[in-house]
Amino acid sequence: MERSIELLVSLLEPLGFELRTVGSGEECLALLRERREDWRPDAVFMDLAMPGIDGWETLRRIRHEALGPTALAVVSANAFDRGLDNDAGIGPRDFITKPVRMNELLDWLGRALDLRWLSARAAATEPAAAPDEAGSLTLPAPTQLRALQELVNIGYVRGIVKRLDQIEAESPQSAAFVGRMRVMARGFQLDEMNGVLSRALAD
Repeated sequence: MERSIELLVSLLEPLGFELRTVGSGEECLALLRERREDWRPDAVFMDLAMPGIDGWETLRRIRHEALGPTALAVVSANAFDRGLDNDAGIGPRDFITKPVRMNELLDWLGRALDLRWLSARAAATEPAAAPDEAGSLTLPAPTQLRALQELVNIGYVRGIVKRLDQIEAESPQSAAFVGRMRVMARGFQLDEMNGVLSRALAD
């Protein structure tokens, strides 16, 4: 699976979204043309660079044939694409730049699907560490903290969990700190994690 697709799946599946992934524009159109009664997509995320017909042409056909939802977004590594005029009905607010960030993704979904996000704090099985409490724990090496923060910044929760496992294996003395960060990751408290990591790196 292409990394940007894997990242979207890892971000959205834990939130309860049902996802379908395809590898080309033709596959996307074929899936939408099935018009299945048991599965009607609410949103489509389109990469522009694909084998066969590109993302722009796929979007045009979706619009022309009235195949899919009105909520269409482009996922692109090129921020310049955001400012380009196009005939596919994609506005600047419908561009999500790579690497995909959790906050940007959730903001777009909230606008496009008229969703209200509930706080994830209740999902945690125990209270997350307060910043001063986390700071009193034995911290991993700065290189490990920076690597973890990079994953937090893009919202890659599956990668965060794997990195925490690695940190615990390499720095067993930091197990308490890792445990607290796991609680925050399970509750999708990424802003709080970023704050804790920033303060830890500044000390």
